[in-house]
Amino acid sequence: VVSGFVQEFQDFVTAFERCPKPVICAVHGSCIGGGLNLITACDVRFCSSKAVFSLREVRVGLAADVGGLQRLPKVVGCDSWVRDLALTGRDFGAEEALRFGLVQEVLQTHEEVEDKALKLAQAIAANSPLAVEATKANLNFSRDHSIADGLQ
Repeated sequence: VVSGFVQEFQDFVTAFERCPKPVICAVHGSCIGGGLNLITACDVRFCSSKAVFSLREVRVGLAADVGGLQRLPKVVGCDSWVRDLALTGRDFGAEEALRFGLVQEVLQTHEEVEDKALKLAQAIAANSPLAVEATKANLNFSRDHSIADGLQ
């Protein structure tokens, strides 16, 4: 029963990554555990200055197993920082998330975060849908493969 639930949750999170349309994430407030796992599957991430993040599973006796441990190192590119977060379960704020590349930009209010995400969505939507979908697919493939494989 538990493994079935975990697999369903893994599939749920992965659906954001596999969605052919770009997924833009706007975080305000707490983004803990499953929330952090979920945003690592999004294409672009913004947050407010009040955002707090944590891979808290280890603090409650769980192993994060819905994709965050697999995606976060690829998103931020700093294995040591990811290990710090995963092994301590500590909280970290918006500026640290920005410094390590988890988010693209920190804005002051949740209204500014929502406005930024909406403007980006509108800019993306102004482009060819086929080109946007192909670009996302190519970026996702290239992230997990060599340059030579990506050029095939």
